[in-house]
Amino acid sequence: MFNLCSISLAFLLMINVFPQNINRKLDQYLTEYYINKDVPSISAGLMMDGKVIWLGTKGYTDIENKVPATEESVYRIASISKAITAVAIMQLVEQGKIHLDDDARKYIPYFPAKKWKFTVRQLLNHTAGIRNYKSTGEFESKDFFQSTREAINYLAKDSLSYQPGMKYSYTTLGYNLLAAIIENVAGISFSEYLKKNIFEPSDMQSTFPDFQRNIIPNRAKGYERNNFREIQNSALADLSIKIPGGGLVSTAEDLLKFSDCLLTEKLIKKTTLESMIEPTKLINGKIINYGLGFSFGIDESGRRFFSHAGTGTGFTSLLIIYPEEKIAAVHLLNIRDRNLGSPADDIISIFFGKTFEKPKRSLANKLLFITLHAGIDSALTAYGAYKPDTSNYNITTEELKSFGYDLINTNRYVDAIKFFKMLTIEYSDYADAFIGLGDAYYKDGNKGLSLKNFRLALRLDPVNGYAAEMLKKLGGI
Repeated sequence: MFNLCSISLAFLLMINVFPQNINRKLDQYLTEYYINKDVPSISAGLMMDGKVIWLGTKGYTDIENKVPATEESVYRIASISKAITAVAIMQLVEQGKIHLDDDARKYIPYFPAKKWKFTVRQLLNHTAGIRNYKSTGEFESKDFFQSTREAINYLAKDSLSYQPGMKYSYTTLGYNLLAAIIENVAGISFSEYLKKNIFEPSDMQSTFPDFQRNIIPNRAKGYERNNFREIQNSALADLSIKIPGGGLVSTAEDLLKFSDCLLTEKLIKKTTLESMIEPTKLINGKIINYGLGFSFGIDESGRRFFSHAGTGTGFTSLLIIYPEEKIAAVHLLNIRDRNLGSPADDIISIFFGKTFEKPKRSLANKLLFITLHAGIDSALTAYGAYKPDTSNYNITTEELKSFGYDLINTNRYVDAIKFFKMLTIEYSDYADAFIGLGDAYYKDGNKGLSLKNFRLALRLDPVNGYAAEMLKKLGGI
């Protein structure tokens, strides 16, 4: 499983860990993550030099029916789908069938002309002016779109949101146009193209478009938490509105195979891949660290990586690739929630022998549970007891703010006022504590004290747009 010939002993000594040791550490990490983050399930993996050297799963892909997660479990990968679509486009660029700086309408003439032209490159790097989801439920759309063209026609009537090249504005729906370009150029459906040119060459046997009505073996169910921080089924969502940008399902192993094929030129040339991870430069000169379907950066040790994260209805994911070291890590979670951390990054850190913050329990969840069962005073007493335990609990101000808003979201306004008052004393320079107190007073109907706290928040953070907006709403400006 581990190819010692492909990596020097010096490198192994440098990272101070051997494969069996890595596996043991990763198994332990995954167990800690599953328990401390209290997720339904996690599937993760690590690839090195063409070999999948570790796969791990914990939990249940279907809580109600107690279906355990396995290496064959299939998860929604959300926006990691964009990286796969981008590679498909770049294959056709290599063949000379698409030119990145052509007007995109050259390849999809049925898409109506807009005020400005936009290019294929701008569709890939989110600078084309195509809008993202509206706030009217498009993210969790329940409508079934029978074809790419139908999804395109849904967007066709909308104007561009800005002049192409002027802004970077991340859009999942914009990737539908890339699928349409692939279909028109290749002469086959987007799904067929991916199967023939990405999935089969990469031996990705468990990666598919997530059509709601299709039978997909080992498909995981998605979850979220309600206002009481209880796990519940995620909302129904039909992903046919966004297959190219956020609608594929896969396994950890398949995504690692995809990573290997990228690095070994089985899908695209090395020079093509390098062009995909170059910064995007806007017309105003601003540089964006998002290229053609990938974001990228340099870690604290100076190693270059590229990646894509995903957040979808009931799912969260990350694929990260280190091209020089030929290493990739992935995590797939069947929950969308706050403060999930980044297991794939942690897996990379474990491999390189770097220190990292171990997965911690949610203090906000613990305090809300105590409040609901024993009252706010008991929760505040517990907070004093848990506060020193920074090795096991997340004690950040962001976590504490989350607890305050959990109280607001469960209509416990008096409790929220009591907690945020304490927080403003304990963290007197933390603007969000005063904003939270202002929100709690506002919900409780006390306009005067709400105004007072939003003013205090603005003194600490003069450019805080939310505080300014609330002051205007309350008549304080």
